[in-house]
Amino acid sequence: MKVLFDNCTSPVMASTLDGFIRSSGHCAIHVRQLPLSDPKDIEWIEHISATGEEWLVFTGDQKIRKNRAEAEAFRQARLRGVVLAPAYQKTPMNRCCAVIVDQWPRLLETIERFDPPFMFELSINFTGRFKQLFV
Repeated sequence: MKVLFDNCTSPVMASTLDGFIRSSGHCAIHVRQLPLSDPKDIEWIEHISATGEEWLVFTGDQKIRKNRAEAEAFRQARLRGVVLAPAYQKTPMNRCCAVIVDQWPRLLETIERFDPPFMFELSINFTGRFKQLFV
């Protein structure tokens, strides 16, 4: 599976998770690494959908599920999504990355039980639950 971190997240998150998951056959990239020039959400959604690969999208902005056009593109692309809880905005980057890495095995286990499209909110807590969101 490929993991994409959108423009509302730090590239540090993508590279940190990539280092952790690469040995298990997954990879993580930041949207800036796509062969697109400053893409809008609908553009990168369409781009990754066209690859035919399985994607998990991390975002720090719930707008992607509230904007009608973006939500529809997300649904049509049958993507899996993780929305980082608002607390990530005011939490030091080392803790944000640590929580994502710590929760990765549980997140994989959880997303395997659902058919896309779907979104979950990821708490900043190490013991947090995944809150299912409507797309």
